[in-house]
Amino acid sequence: MKSSFLEKALSRSEKLTKEQIRILLGEVVDANDKLEAALQSMYDGIVVCDLYHEPLFMNKSAERILRIQGTWEGAPLWMSLADEELKDFFYKSLTSEETIMGKEFALQSSGGTRIVAISLSVLISDKGISGTLIHIEDITEKRKRETQLRRAESLAALTTLAAGVAHEINNPLGSISIRIQLLEKLIKAESRNAPAMLKHLGVVNEEIDRLKHIVVDFLFAVRPMDIQLLSENPAEVMEEIAELVQPEVEKQGIALRLELGKNLPQLLMDKRHIKQALINLIQNALAAMTEGGILGLKAEYRDDEVQISVSDTGTGIPEELLTKIFEPYFTTKKSGTGLGLTITFKIIKEHSGDISLESKEGRGSTFTIHLPVPQAEKKSLPRWQDSATDAGSHKEV
Repeated sequence: MKSSFLEKALSRSEKLTKEQIRILLGEVVDANDKLEAALQSMYDGIVVCDLYHEPLFMNKSAERILRIQGTWEGAPLWMSLADEELKDFFYKSLTSEETIMGKEFALQSSGGTRIVAISLSVLISDKGISGTLIHIEDITEKRKRETQLRRAESLAALTTLAAGVAHEINNPLGSISIRIQLLEKLIKAESRNAPAMLKHLGVVNEEIDRLKHIVVDFLFAVRPMDIQLLSENPAEVMEEIAELVQPEVEKQGIALRLELGKNLPQLLMDKRHIKQALINLIQNALAAMTEGGILGLKAEYRDDEVQISVSDTGTGIPEELLTKIFEPYFTTKKSGTGLGLTITFKIIKEHSGDISLESKEGRGSTFTIHLPVPQAEKKSLPRWQDSATDAGSHKEV
C-alpha cells in the first residue's frame, strides 16, 4: 500500500466511519503481513536495527545464521550473539555507524563450516536516517564453485601439456636406465673400484625410479580415468581400508578410530579408485602425525549423500594454504610430488562427488568426501540449525 494513500486517509480520519477505519486497518495489516512473509521467506538474512542498534525486525534466516540466543528484542544486536567474532564486529560497526560491504566470516554449523558475507548500510526514511539495515548472504556454494573452477582450469592446463612432457621425460629415462645396466656389467667385470662406482650408480638408479614415479602420477592425474561404477557397500570399503592400513598405523604409534553409520546406503563407485583416493588421504594424515595421534575414518549418511572423512590430530594446515591444497604440484612435504591430492580430487569428481577440507594449524585436519546417493534430487535450504545425526556404530580398531 502506497504511503501517499495512507497519508491521505489519515488526513481525513475524522471524517471516516468506523466501518471505513476497520477496512483501512485490515488493508494495512494485510499489506504488512505480505511484506513480512516475503522477508521471512528470503534465503538471505535481513536485520533492521533502530538508532540504538536494537533489532526492530529479524527474519528466520538471520536468526539461524547468527545463532541468536534467546530473545533479540530490547537490547543491542550484539548482546544476542554467541559468536565472539561476530559480537565484536557488530559492536564496532554499529557504534561507529560504519558502512560495510560484504565482510566475510567462517561460521560453524551442524553441516560444517559456512561462509557468510555481511553488509551494513544506513536505513533511510522520509525523516532521515532511522537506523541500520543488515544483509547476510550465505556464499559457501559460491566460494566452492570458484575454487572448483580454479581447480578445473589447472587440470585443463595440465592435460594440454601432459602428452608432450611425459614423452620427453620417459624416453631419455629409458635410455639412461639401459646404459646404466650396461655400465654396471662392465664395472663388475673389469674395475678394481667396482664397489664404490656401483654405489654411485645405485643412487642414480634410485633417482631414475623416482622420476618415473613422478611421470606415472602425472599421467594418472591428467588422463581420462576408466571408471567402472558398480553398486558397492561403503561400510565394507571402509573396513577393508582400515584393515589394510592397520599395520602402518600401529608401526607409527597412532590409534585408528573407525566410525560407521548405521544402514549406509549402497553407492555407485569404482572400488579400486575410491580406495586409492582414501589411501592418499590417509598417507597425508599419517605424515602429519610424526609424534603419534589419532587417525579417524568415518562414514555417515546425511543430506542425501554419504560423507566419508579422514581426520588426523597432526600439525594442521595454515589458513592461507587451504585454497591451494588441491592444486597440481602444490605440496608441504619435502619429498612430495604435489599430485596425490590432485589425483584424489579427480577420482572424487569422476564419481560426481566433492571433497572438502577443514583444518586448524596445530590441531589437525579433516578431509571429507561427499558421494551422492542414487535417488531423486531433493532441494532444501541450508541446514544452519543443529540437527540430530544418525546414530552409528563406533569402534576402536
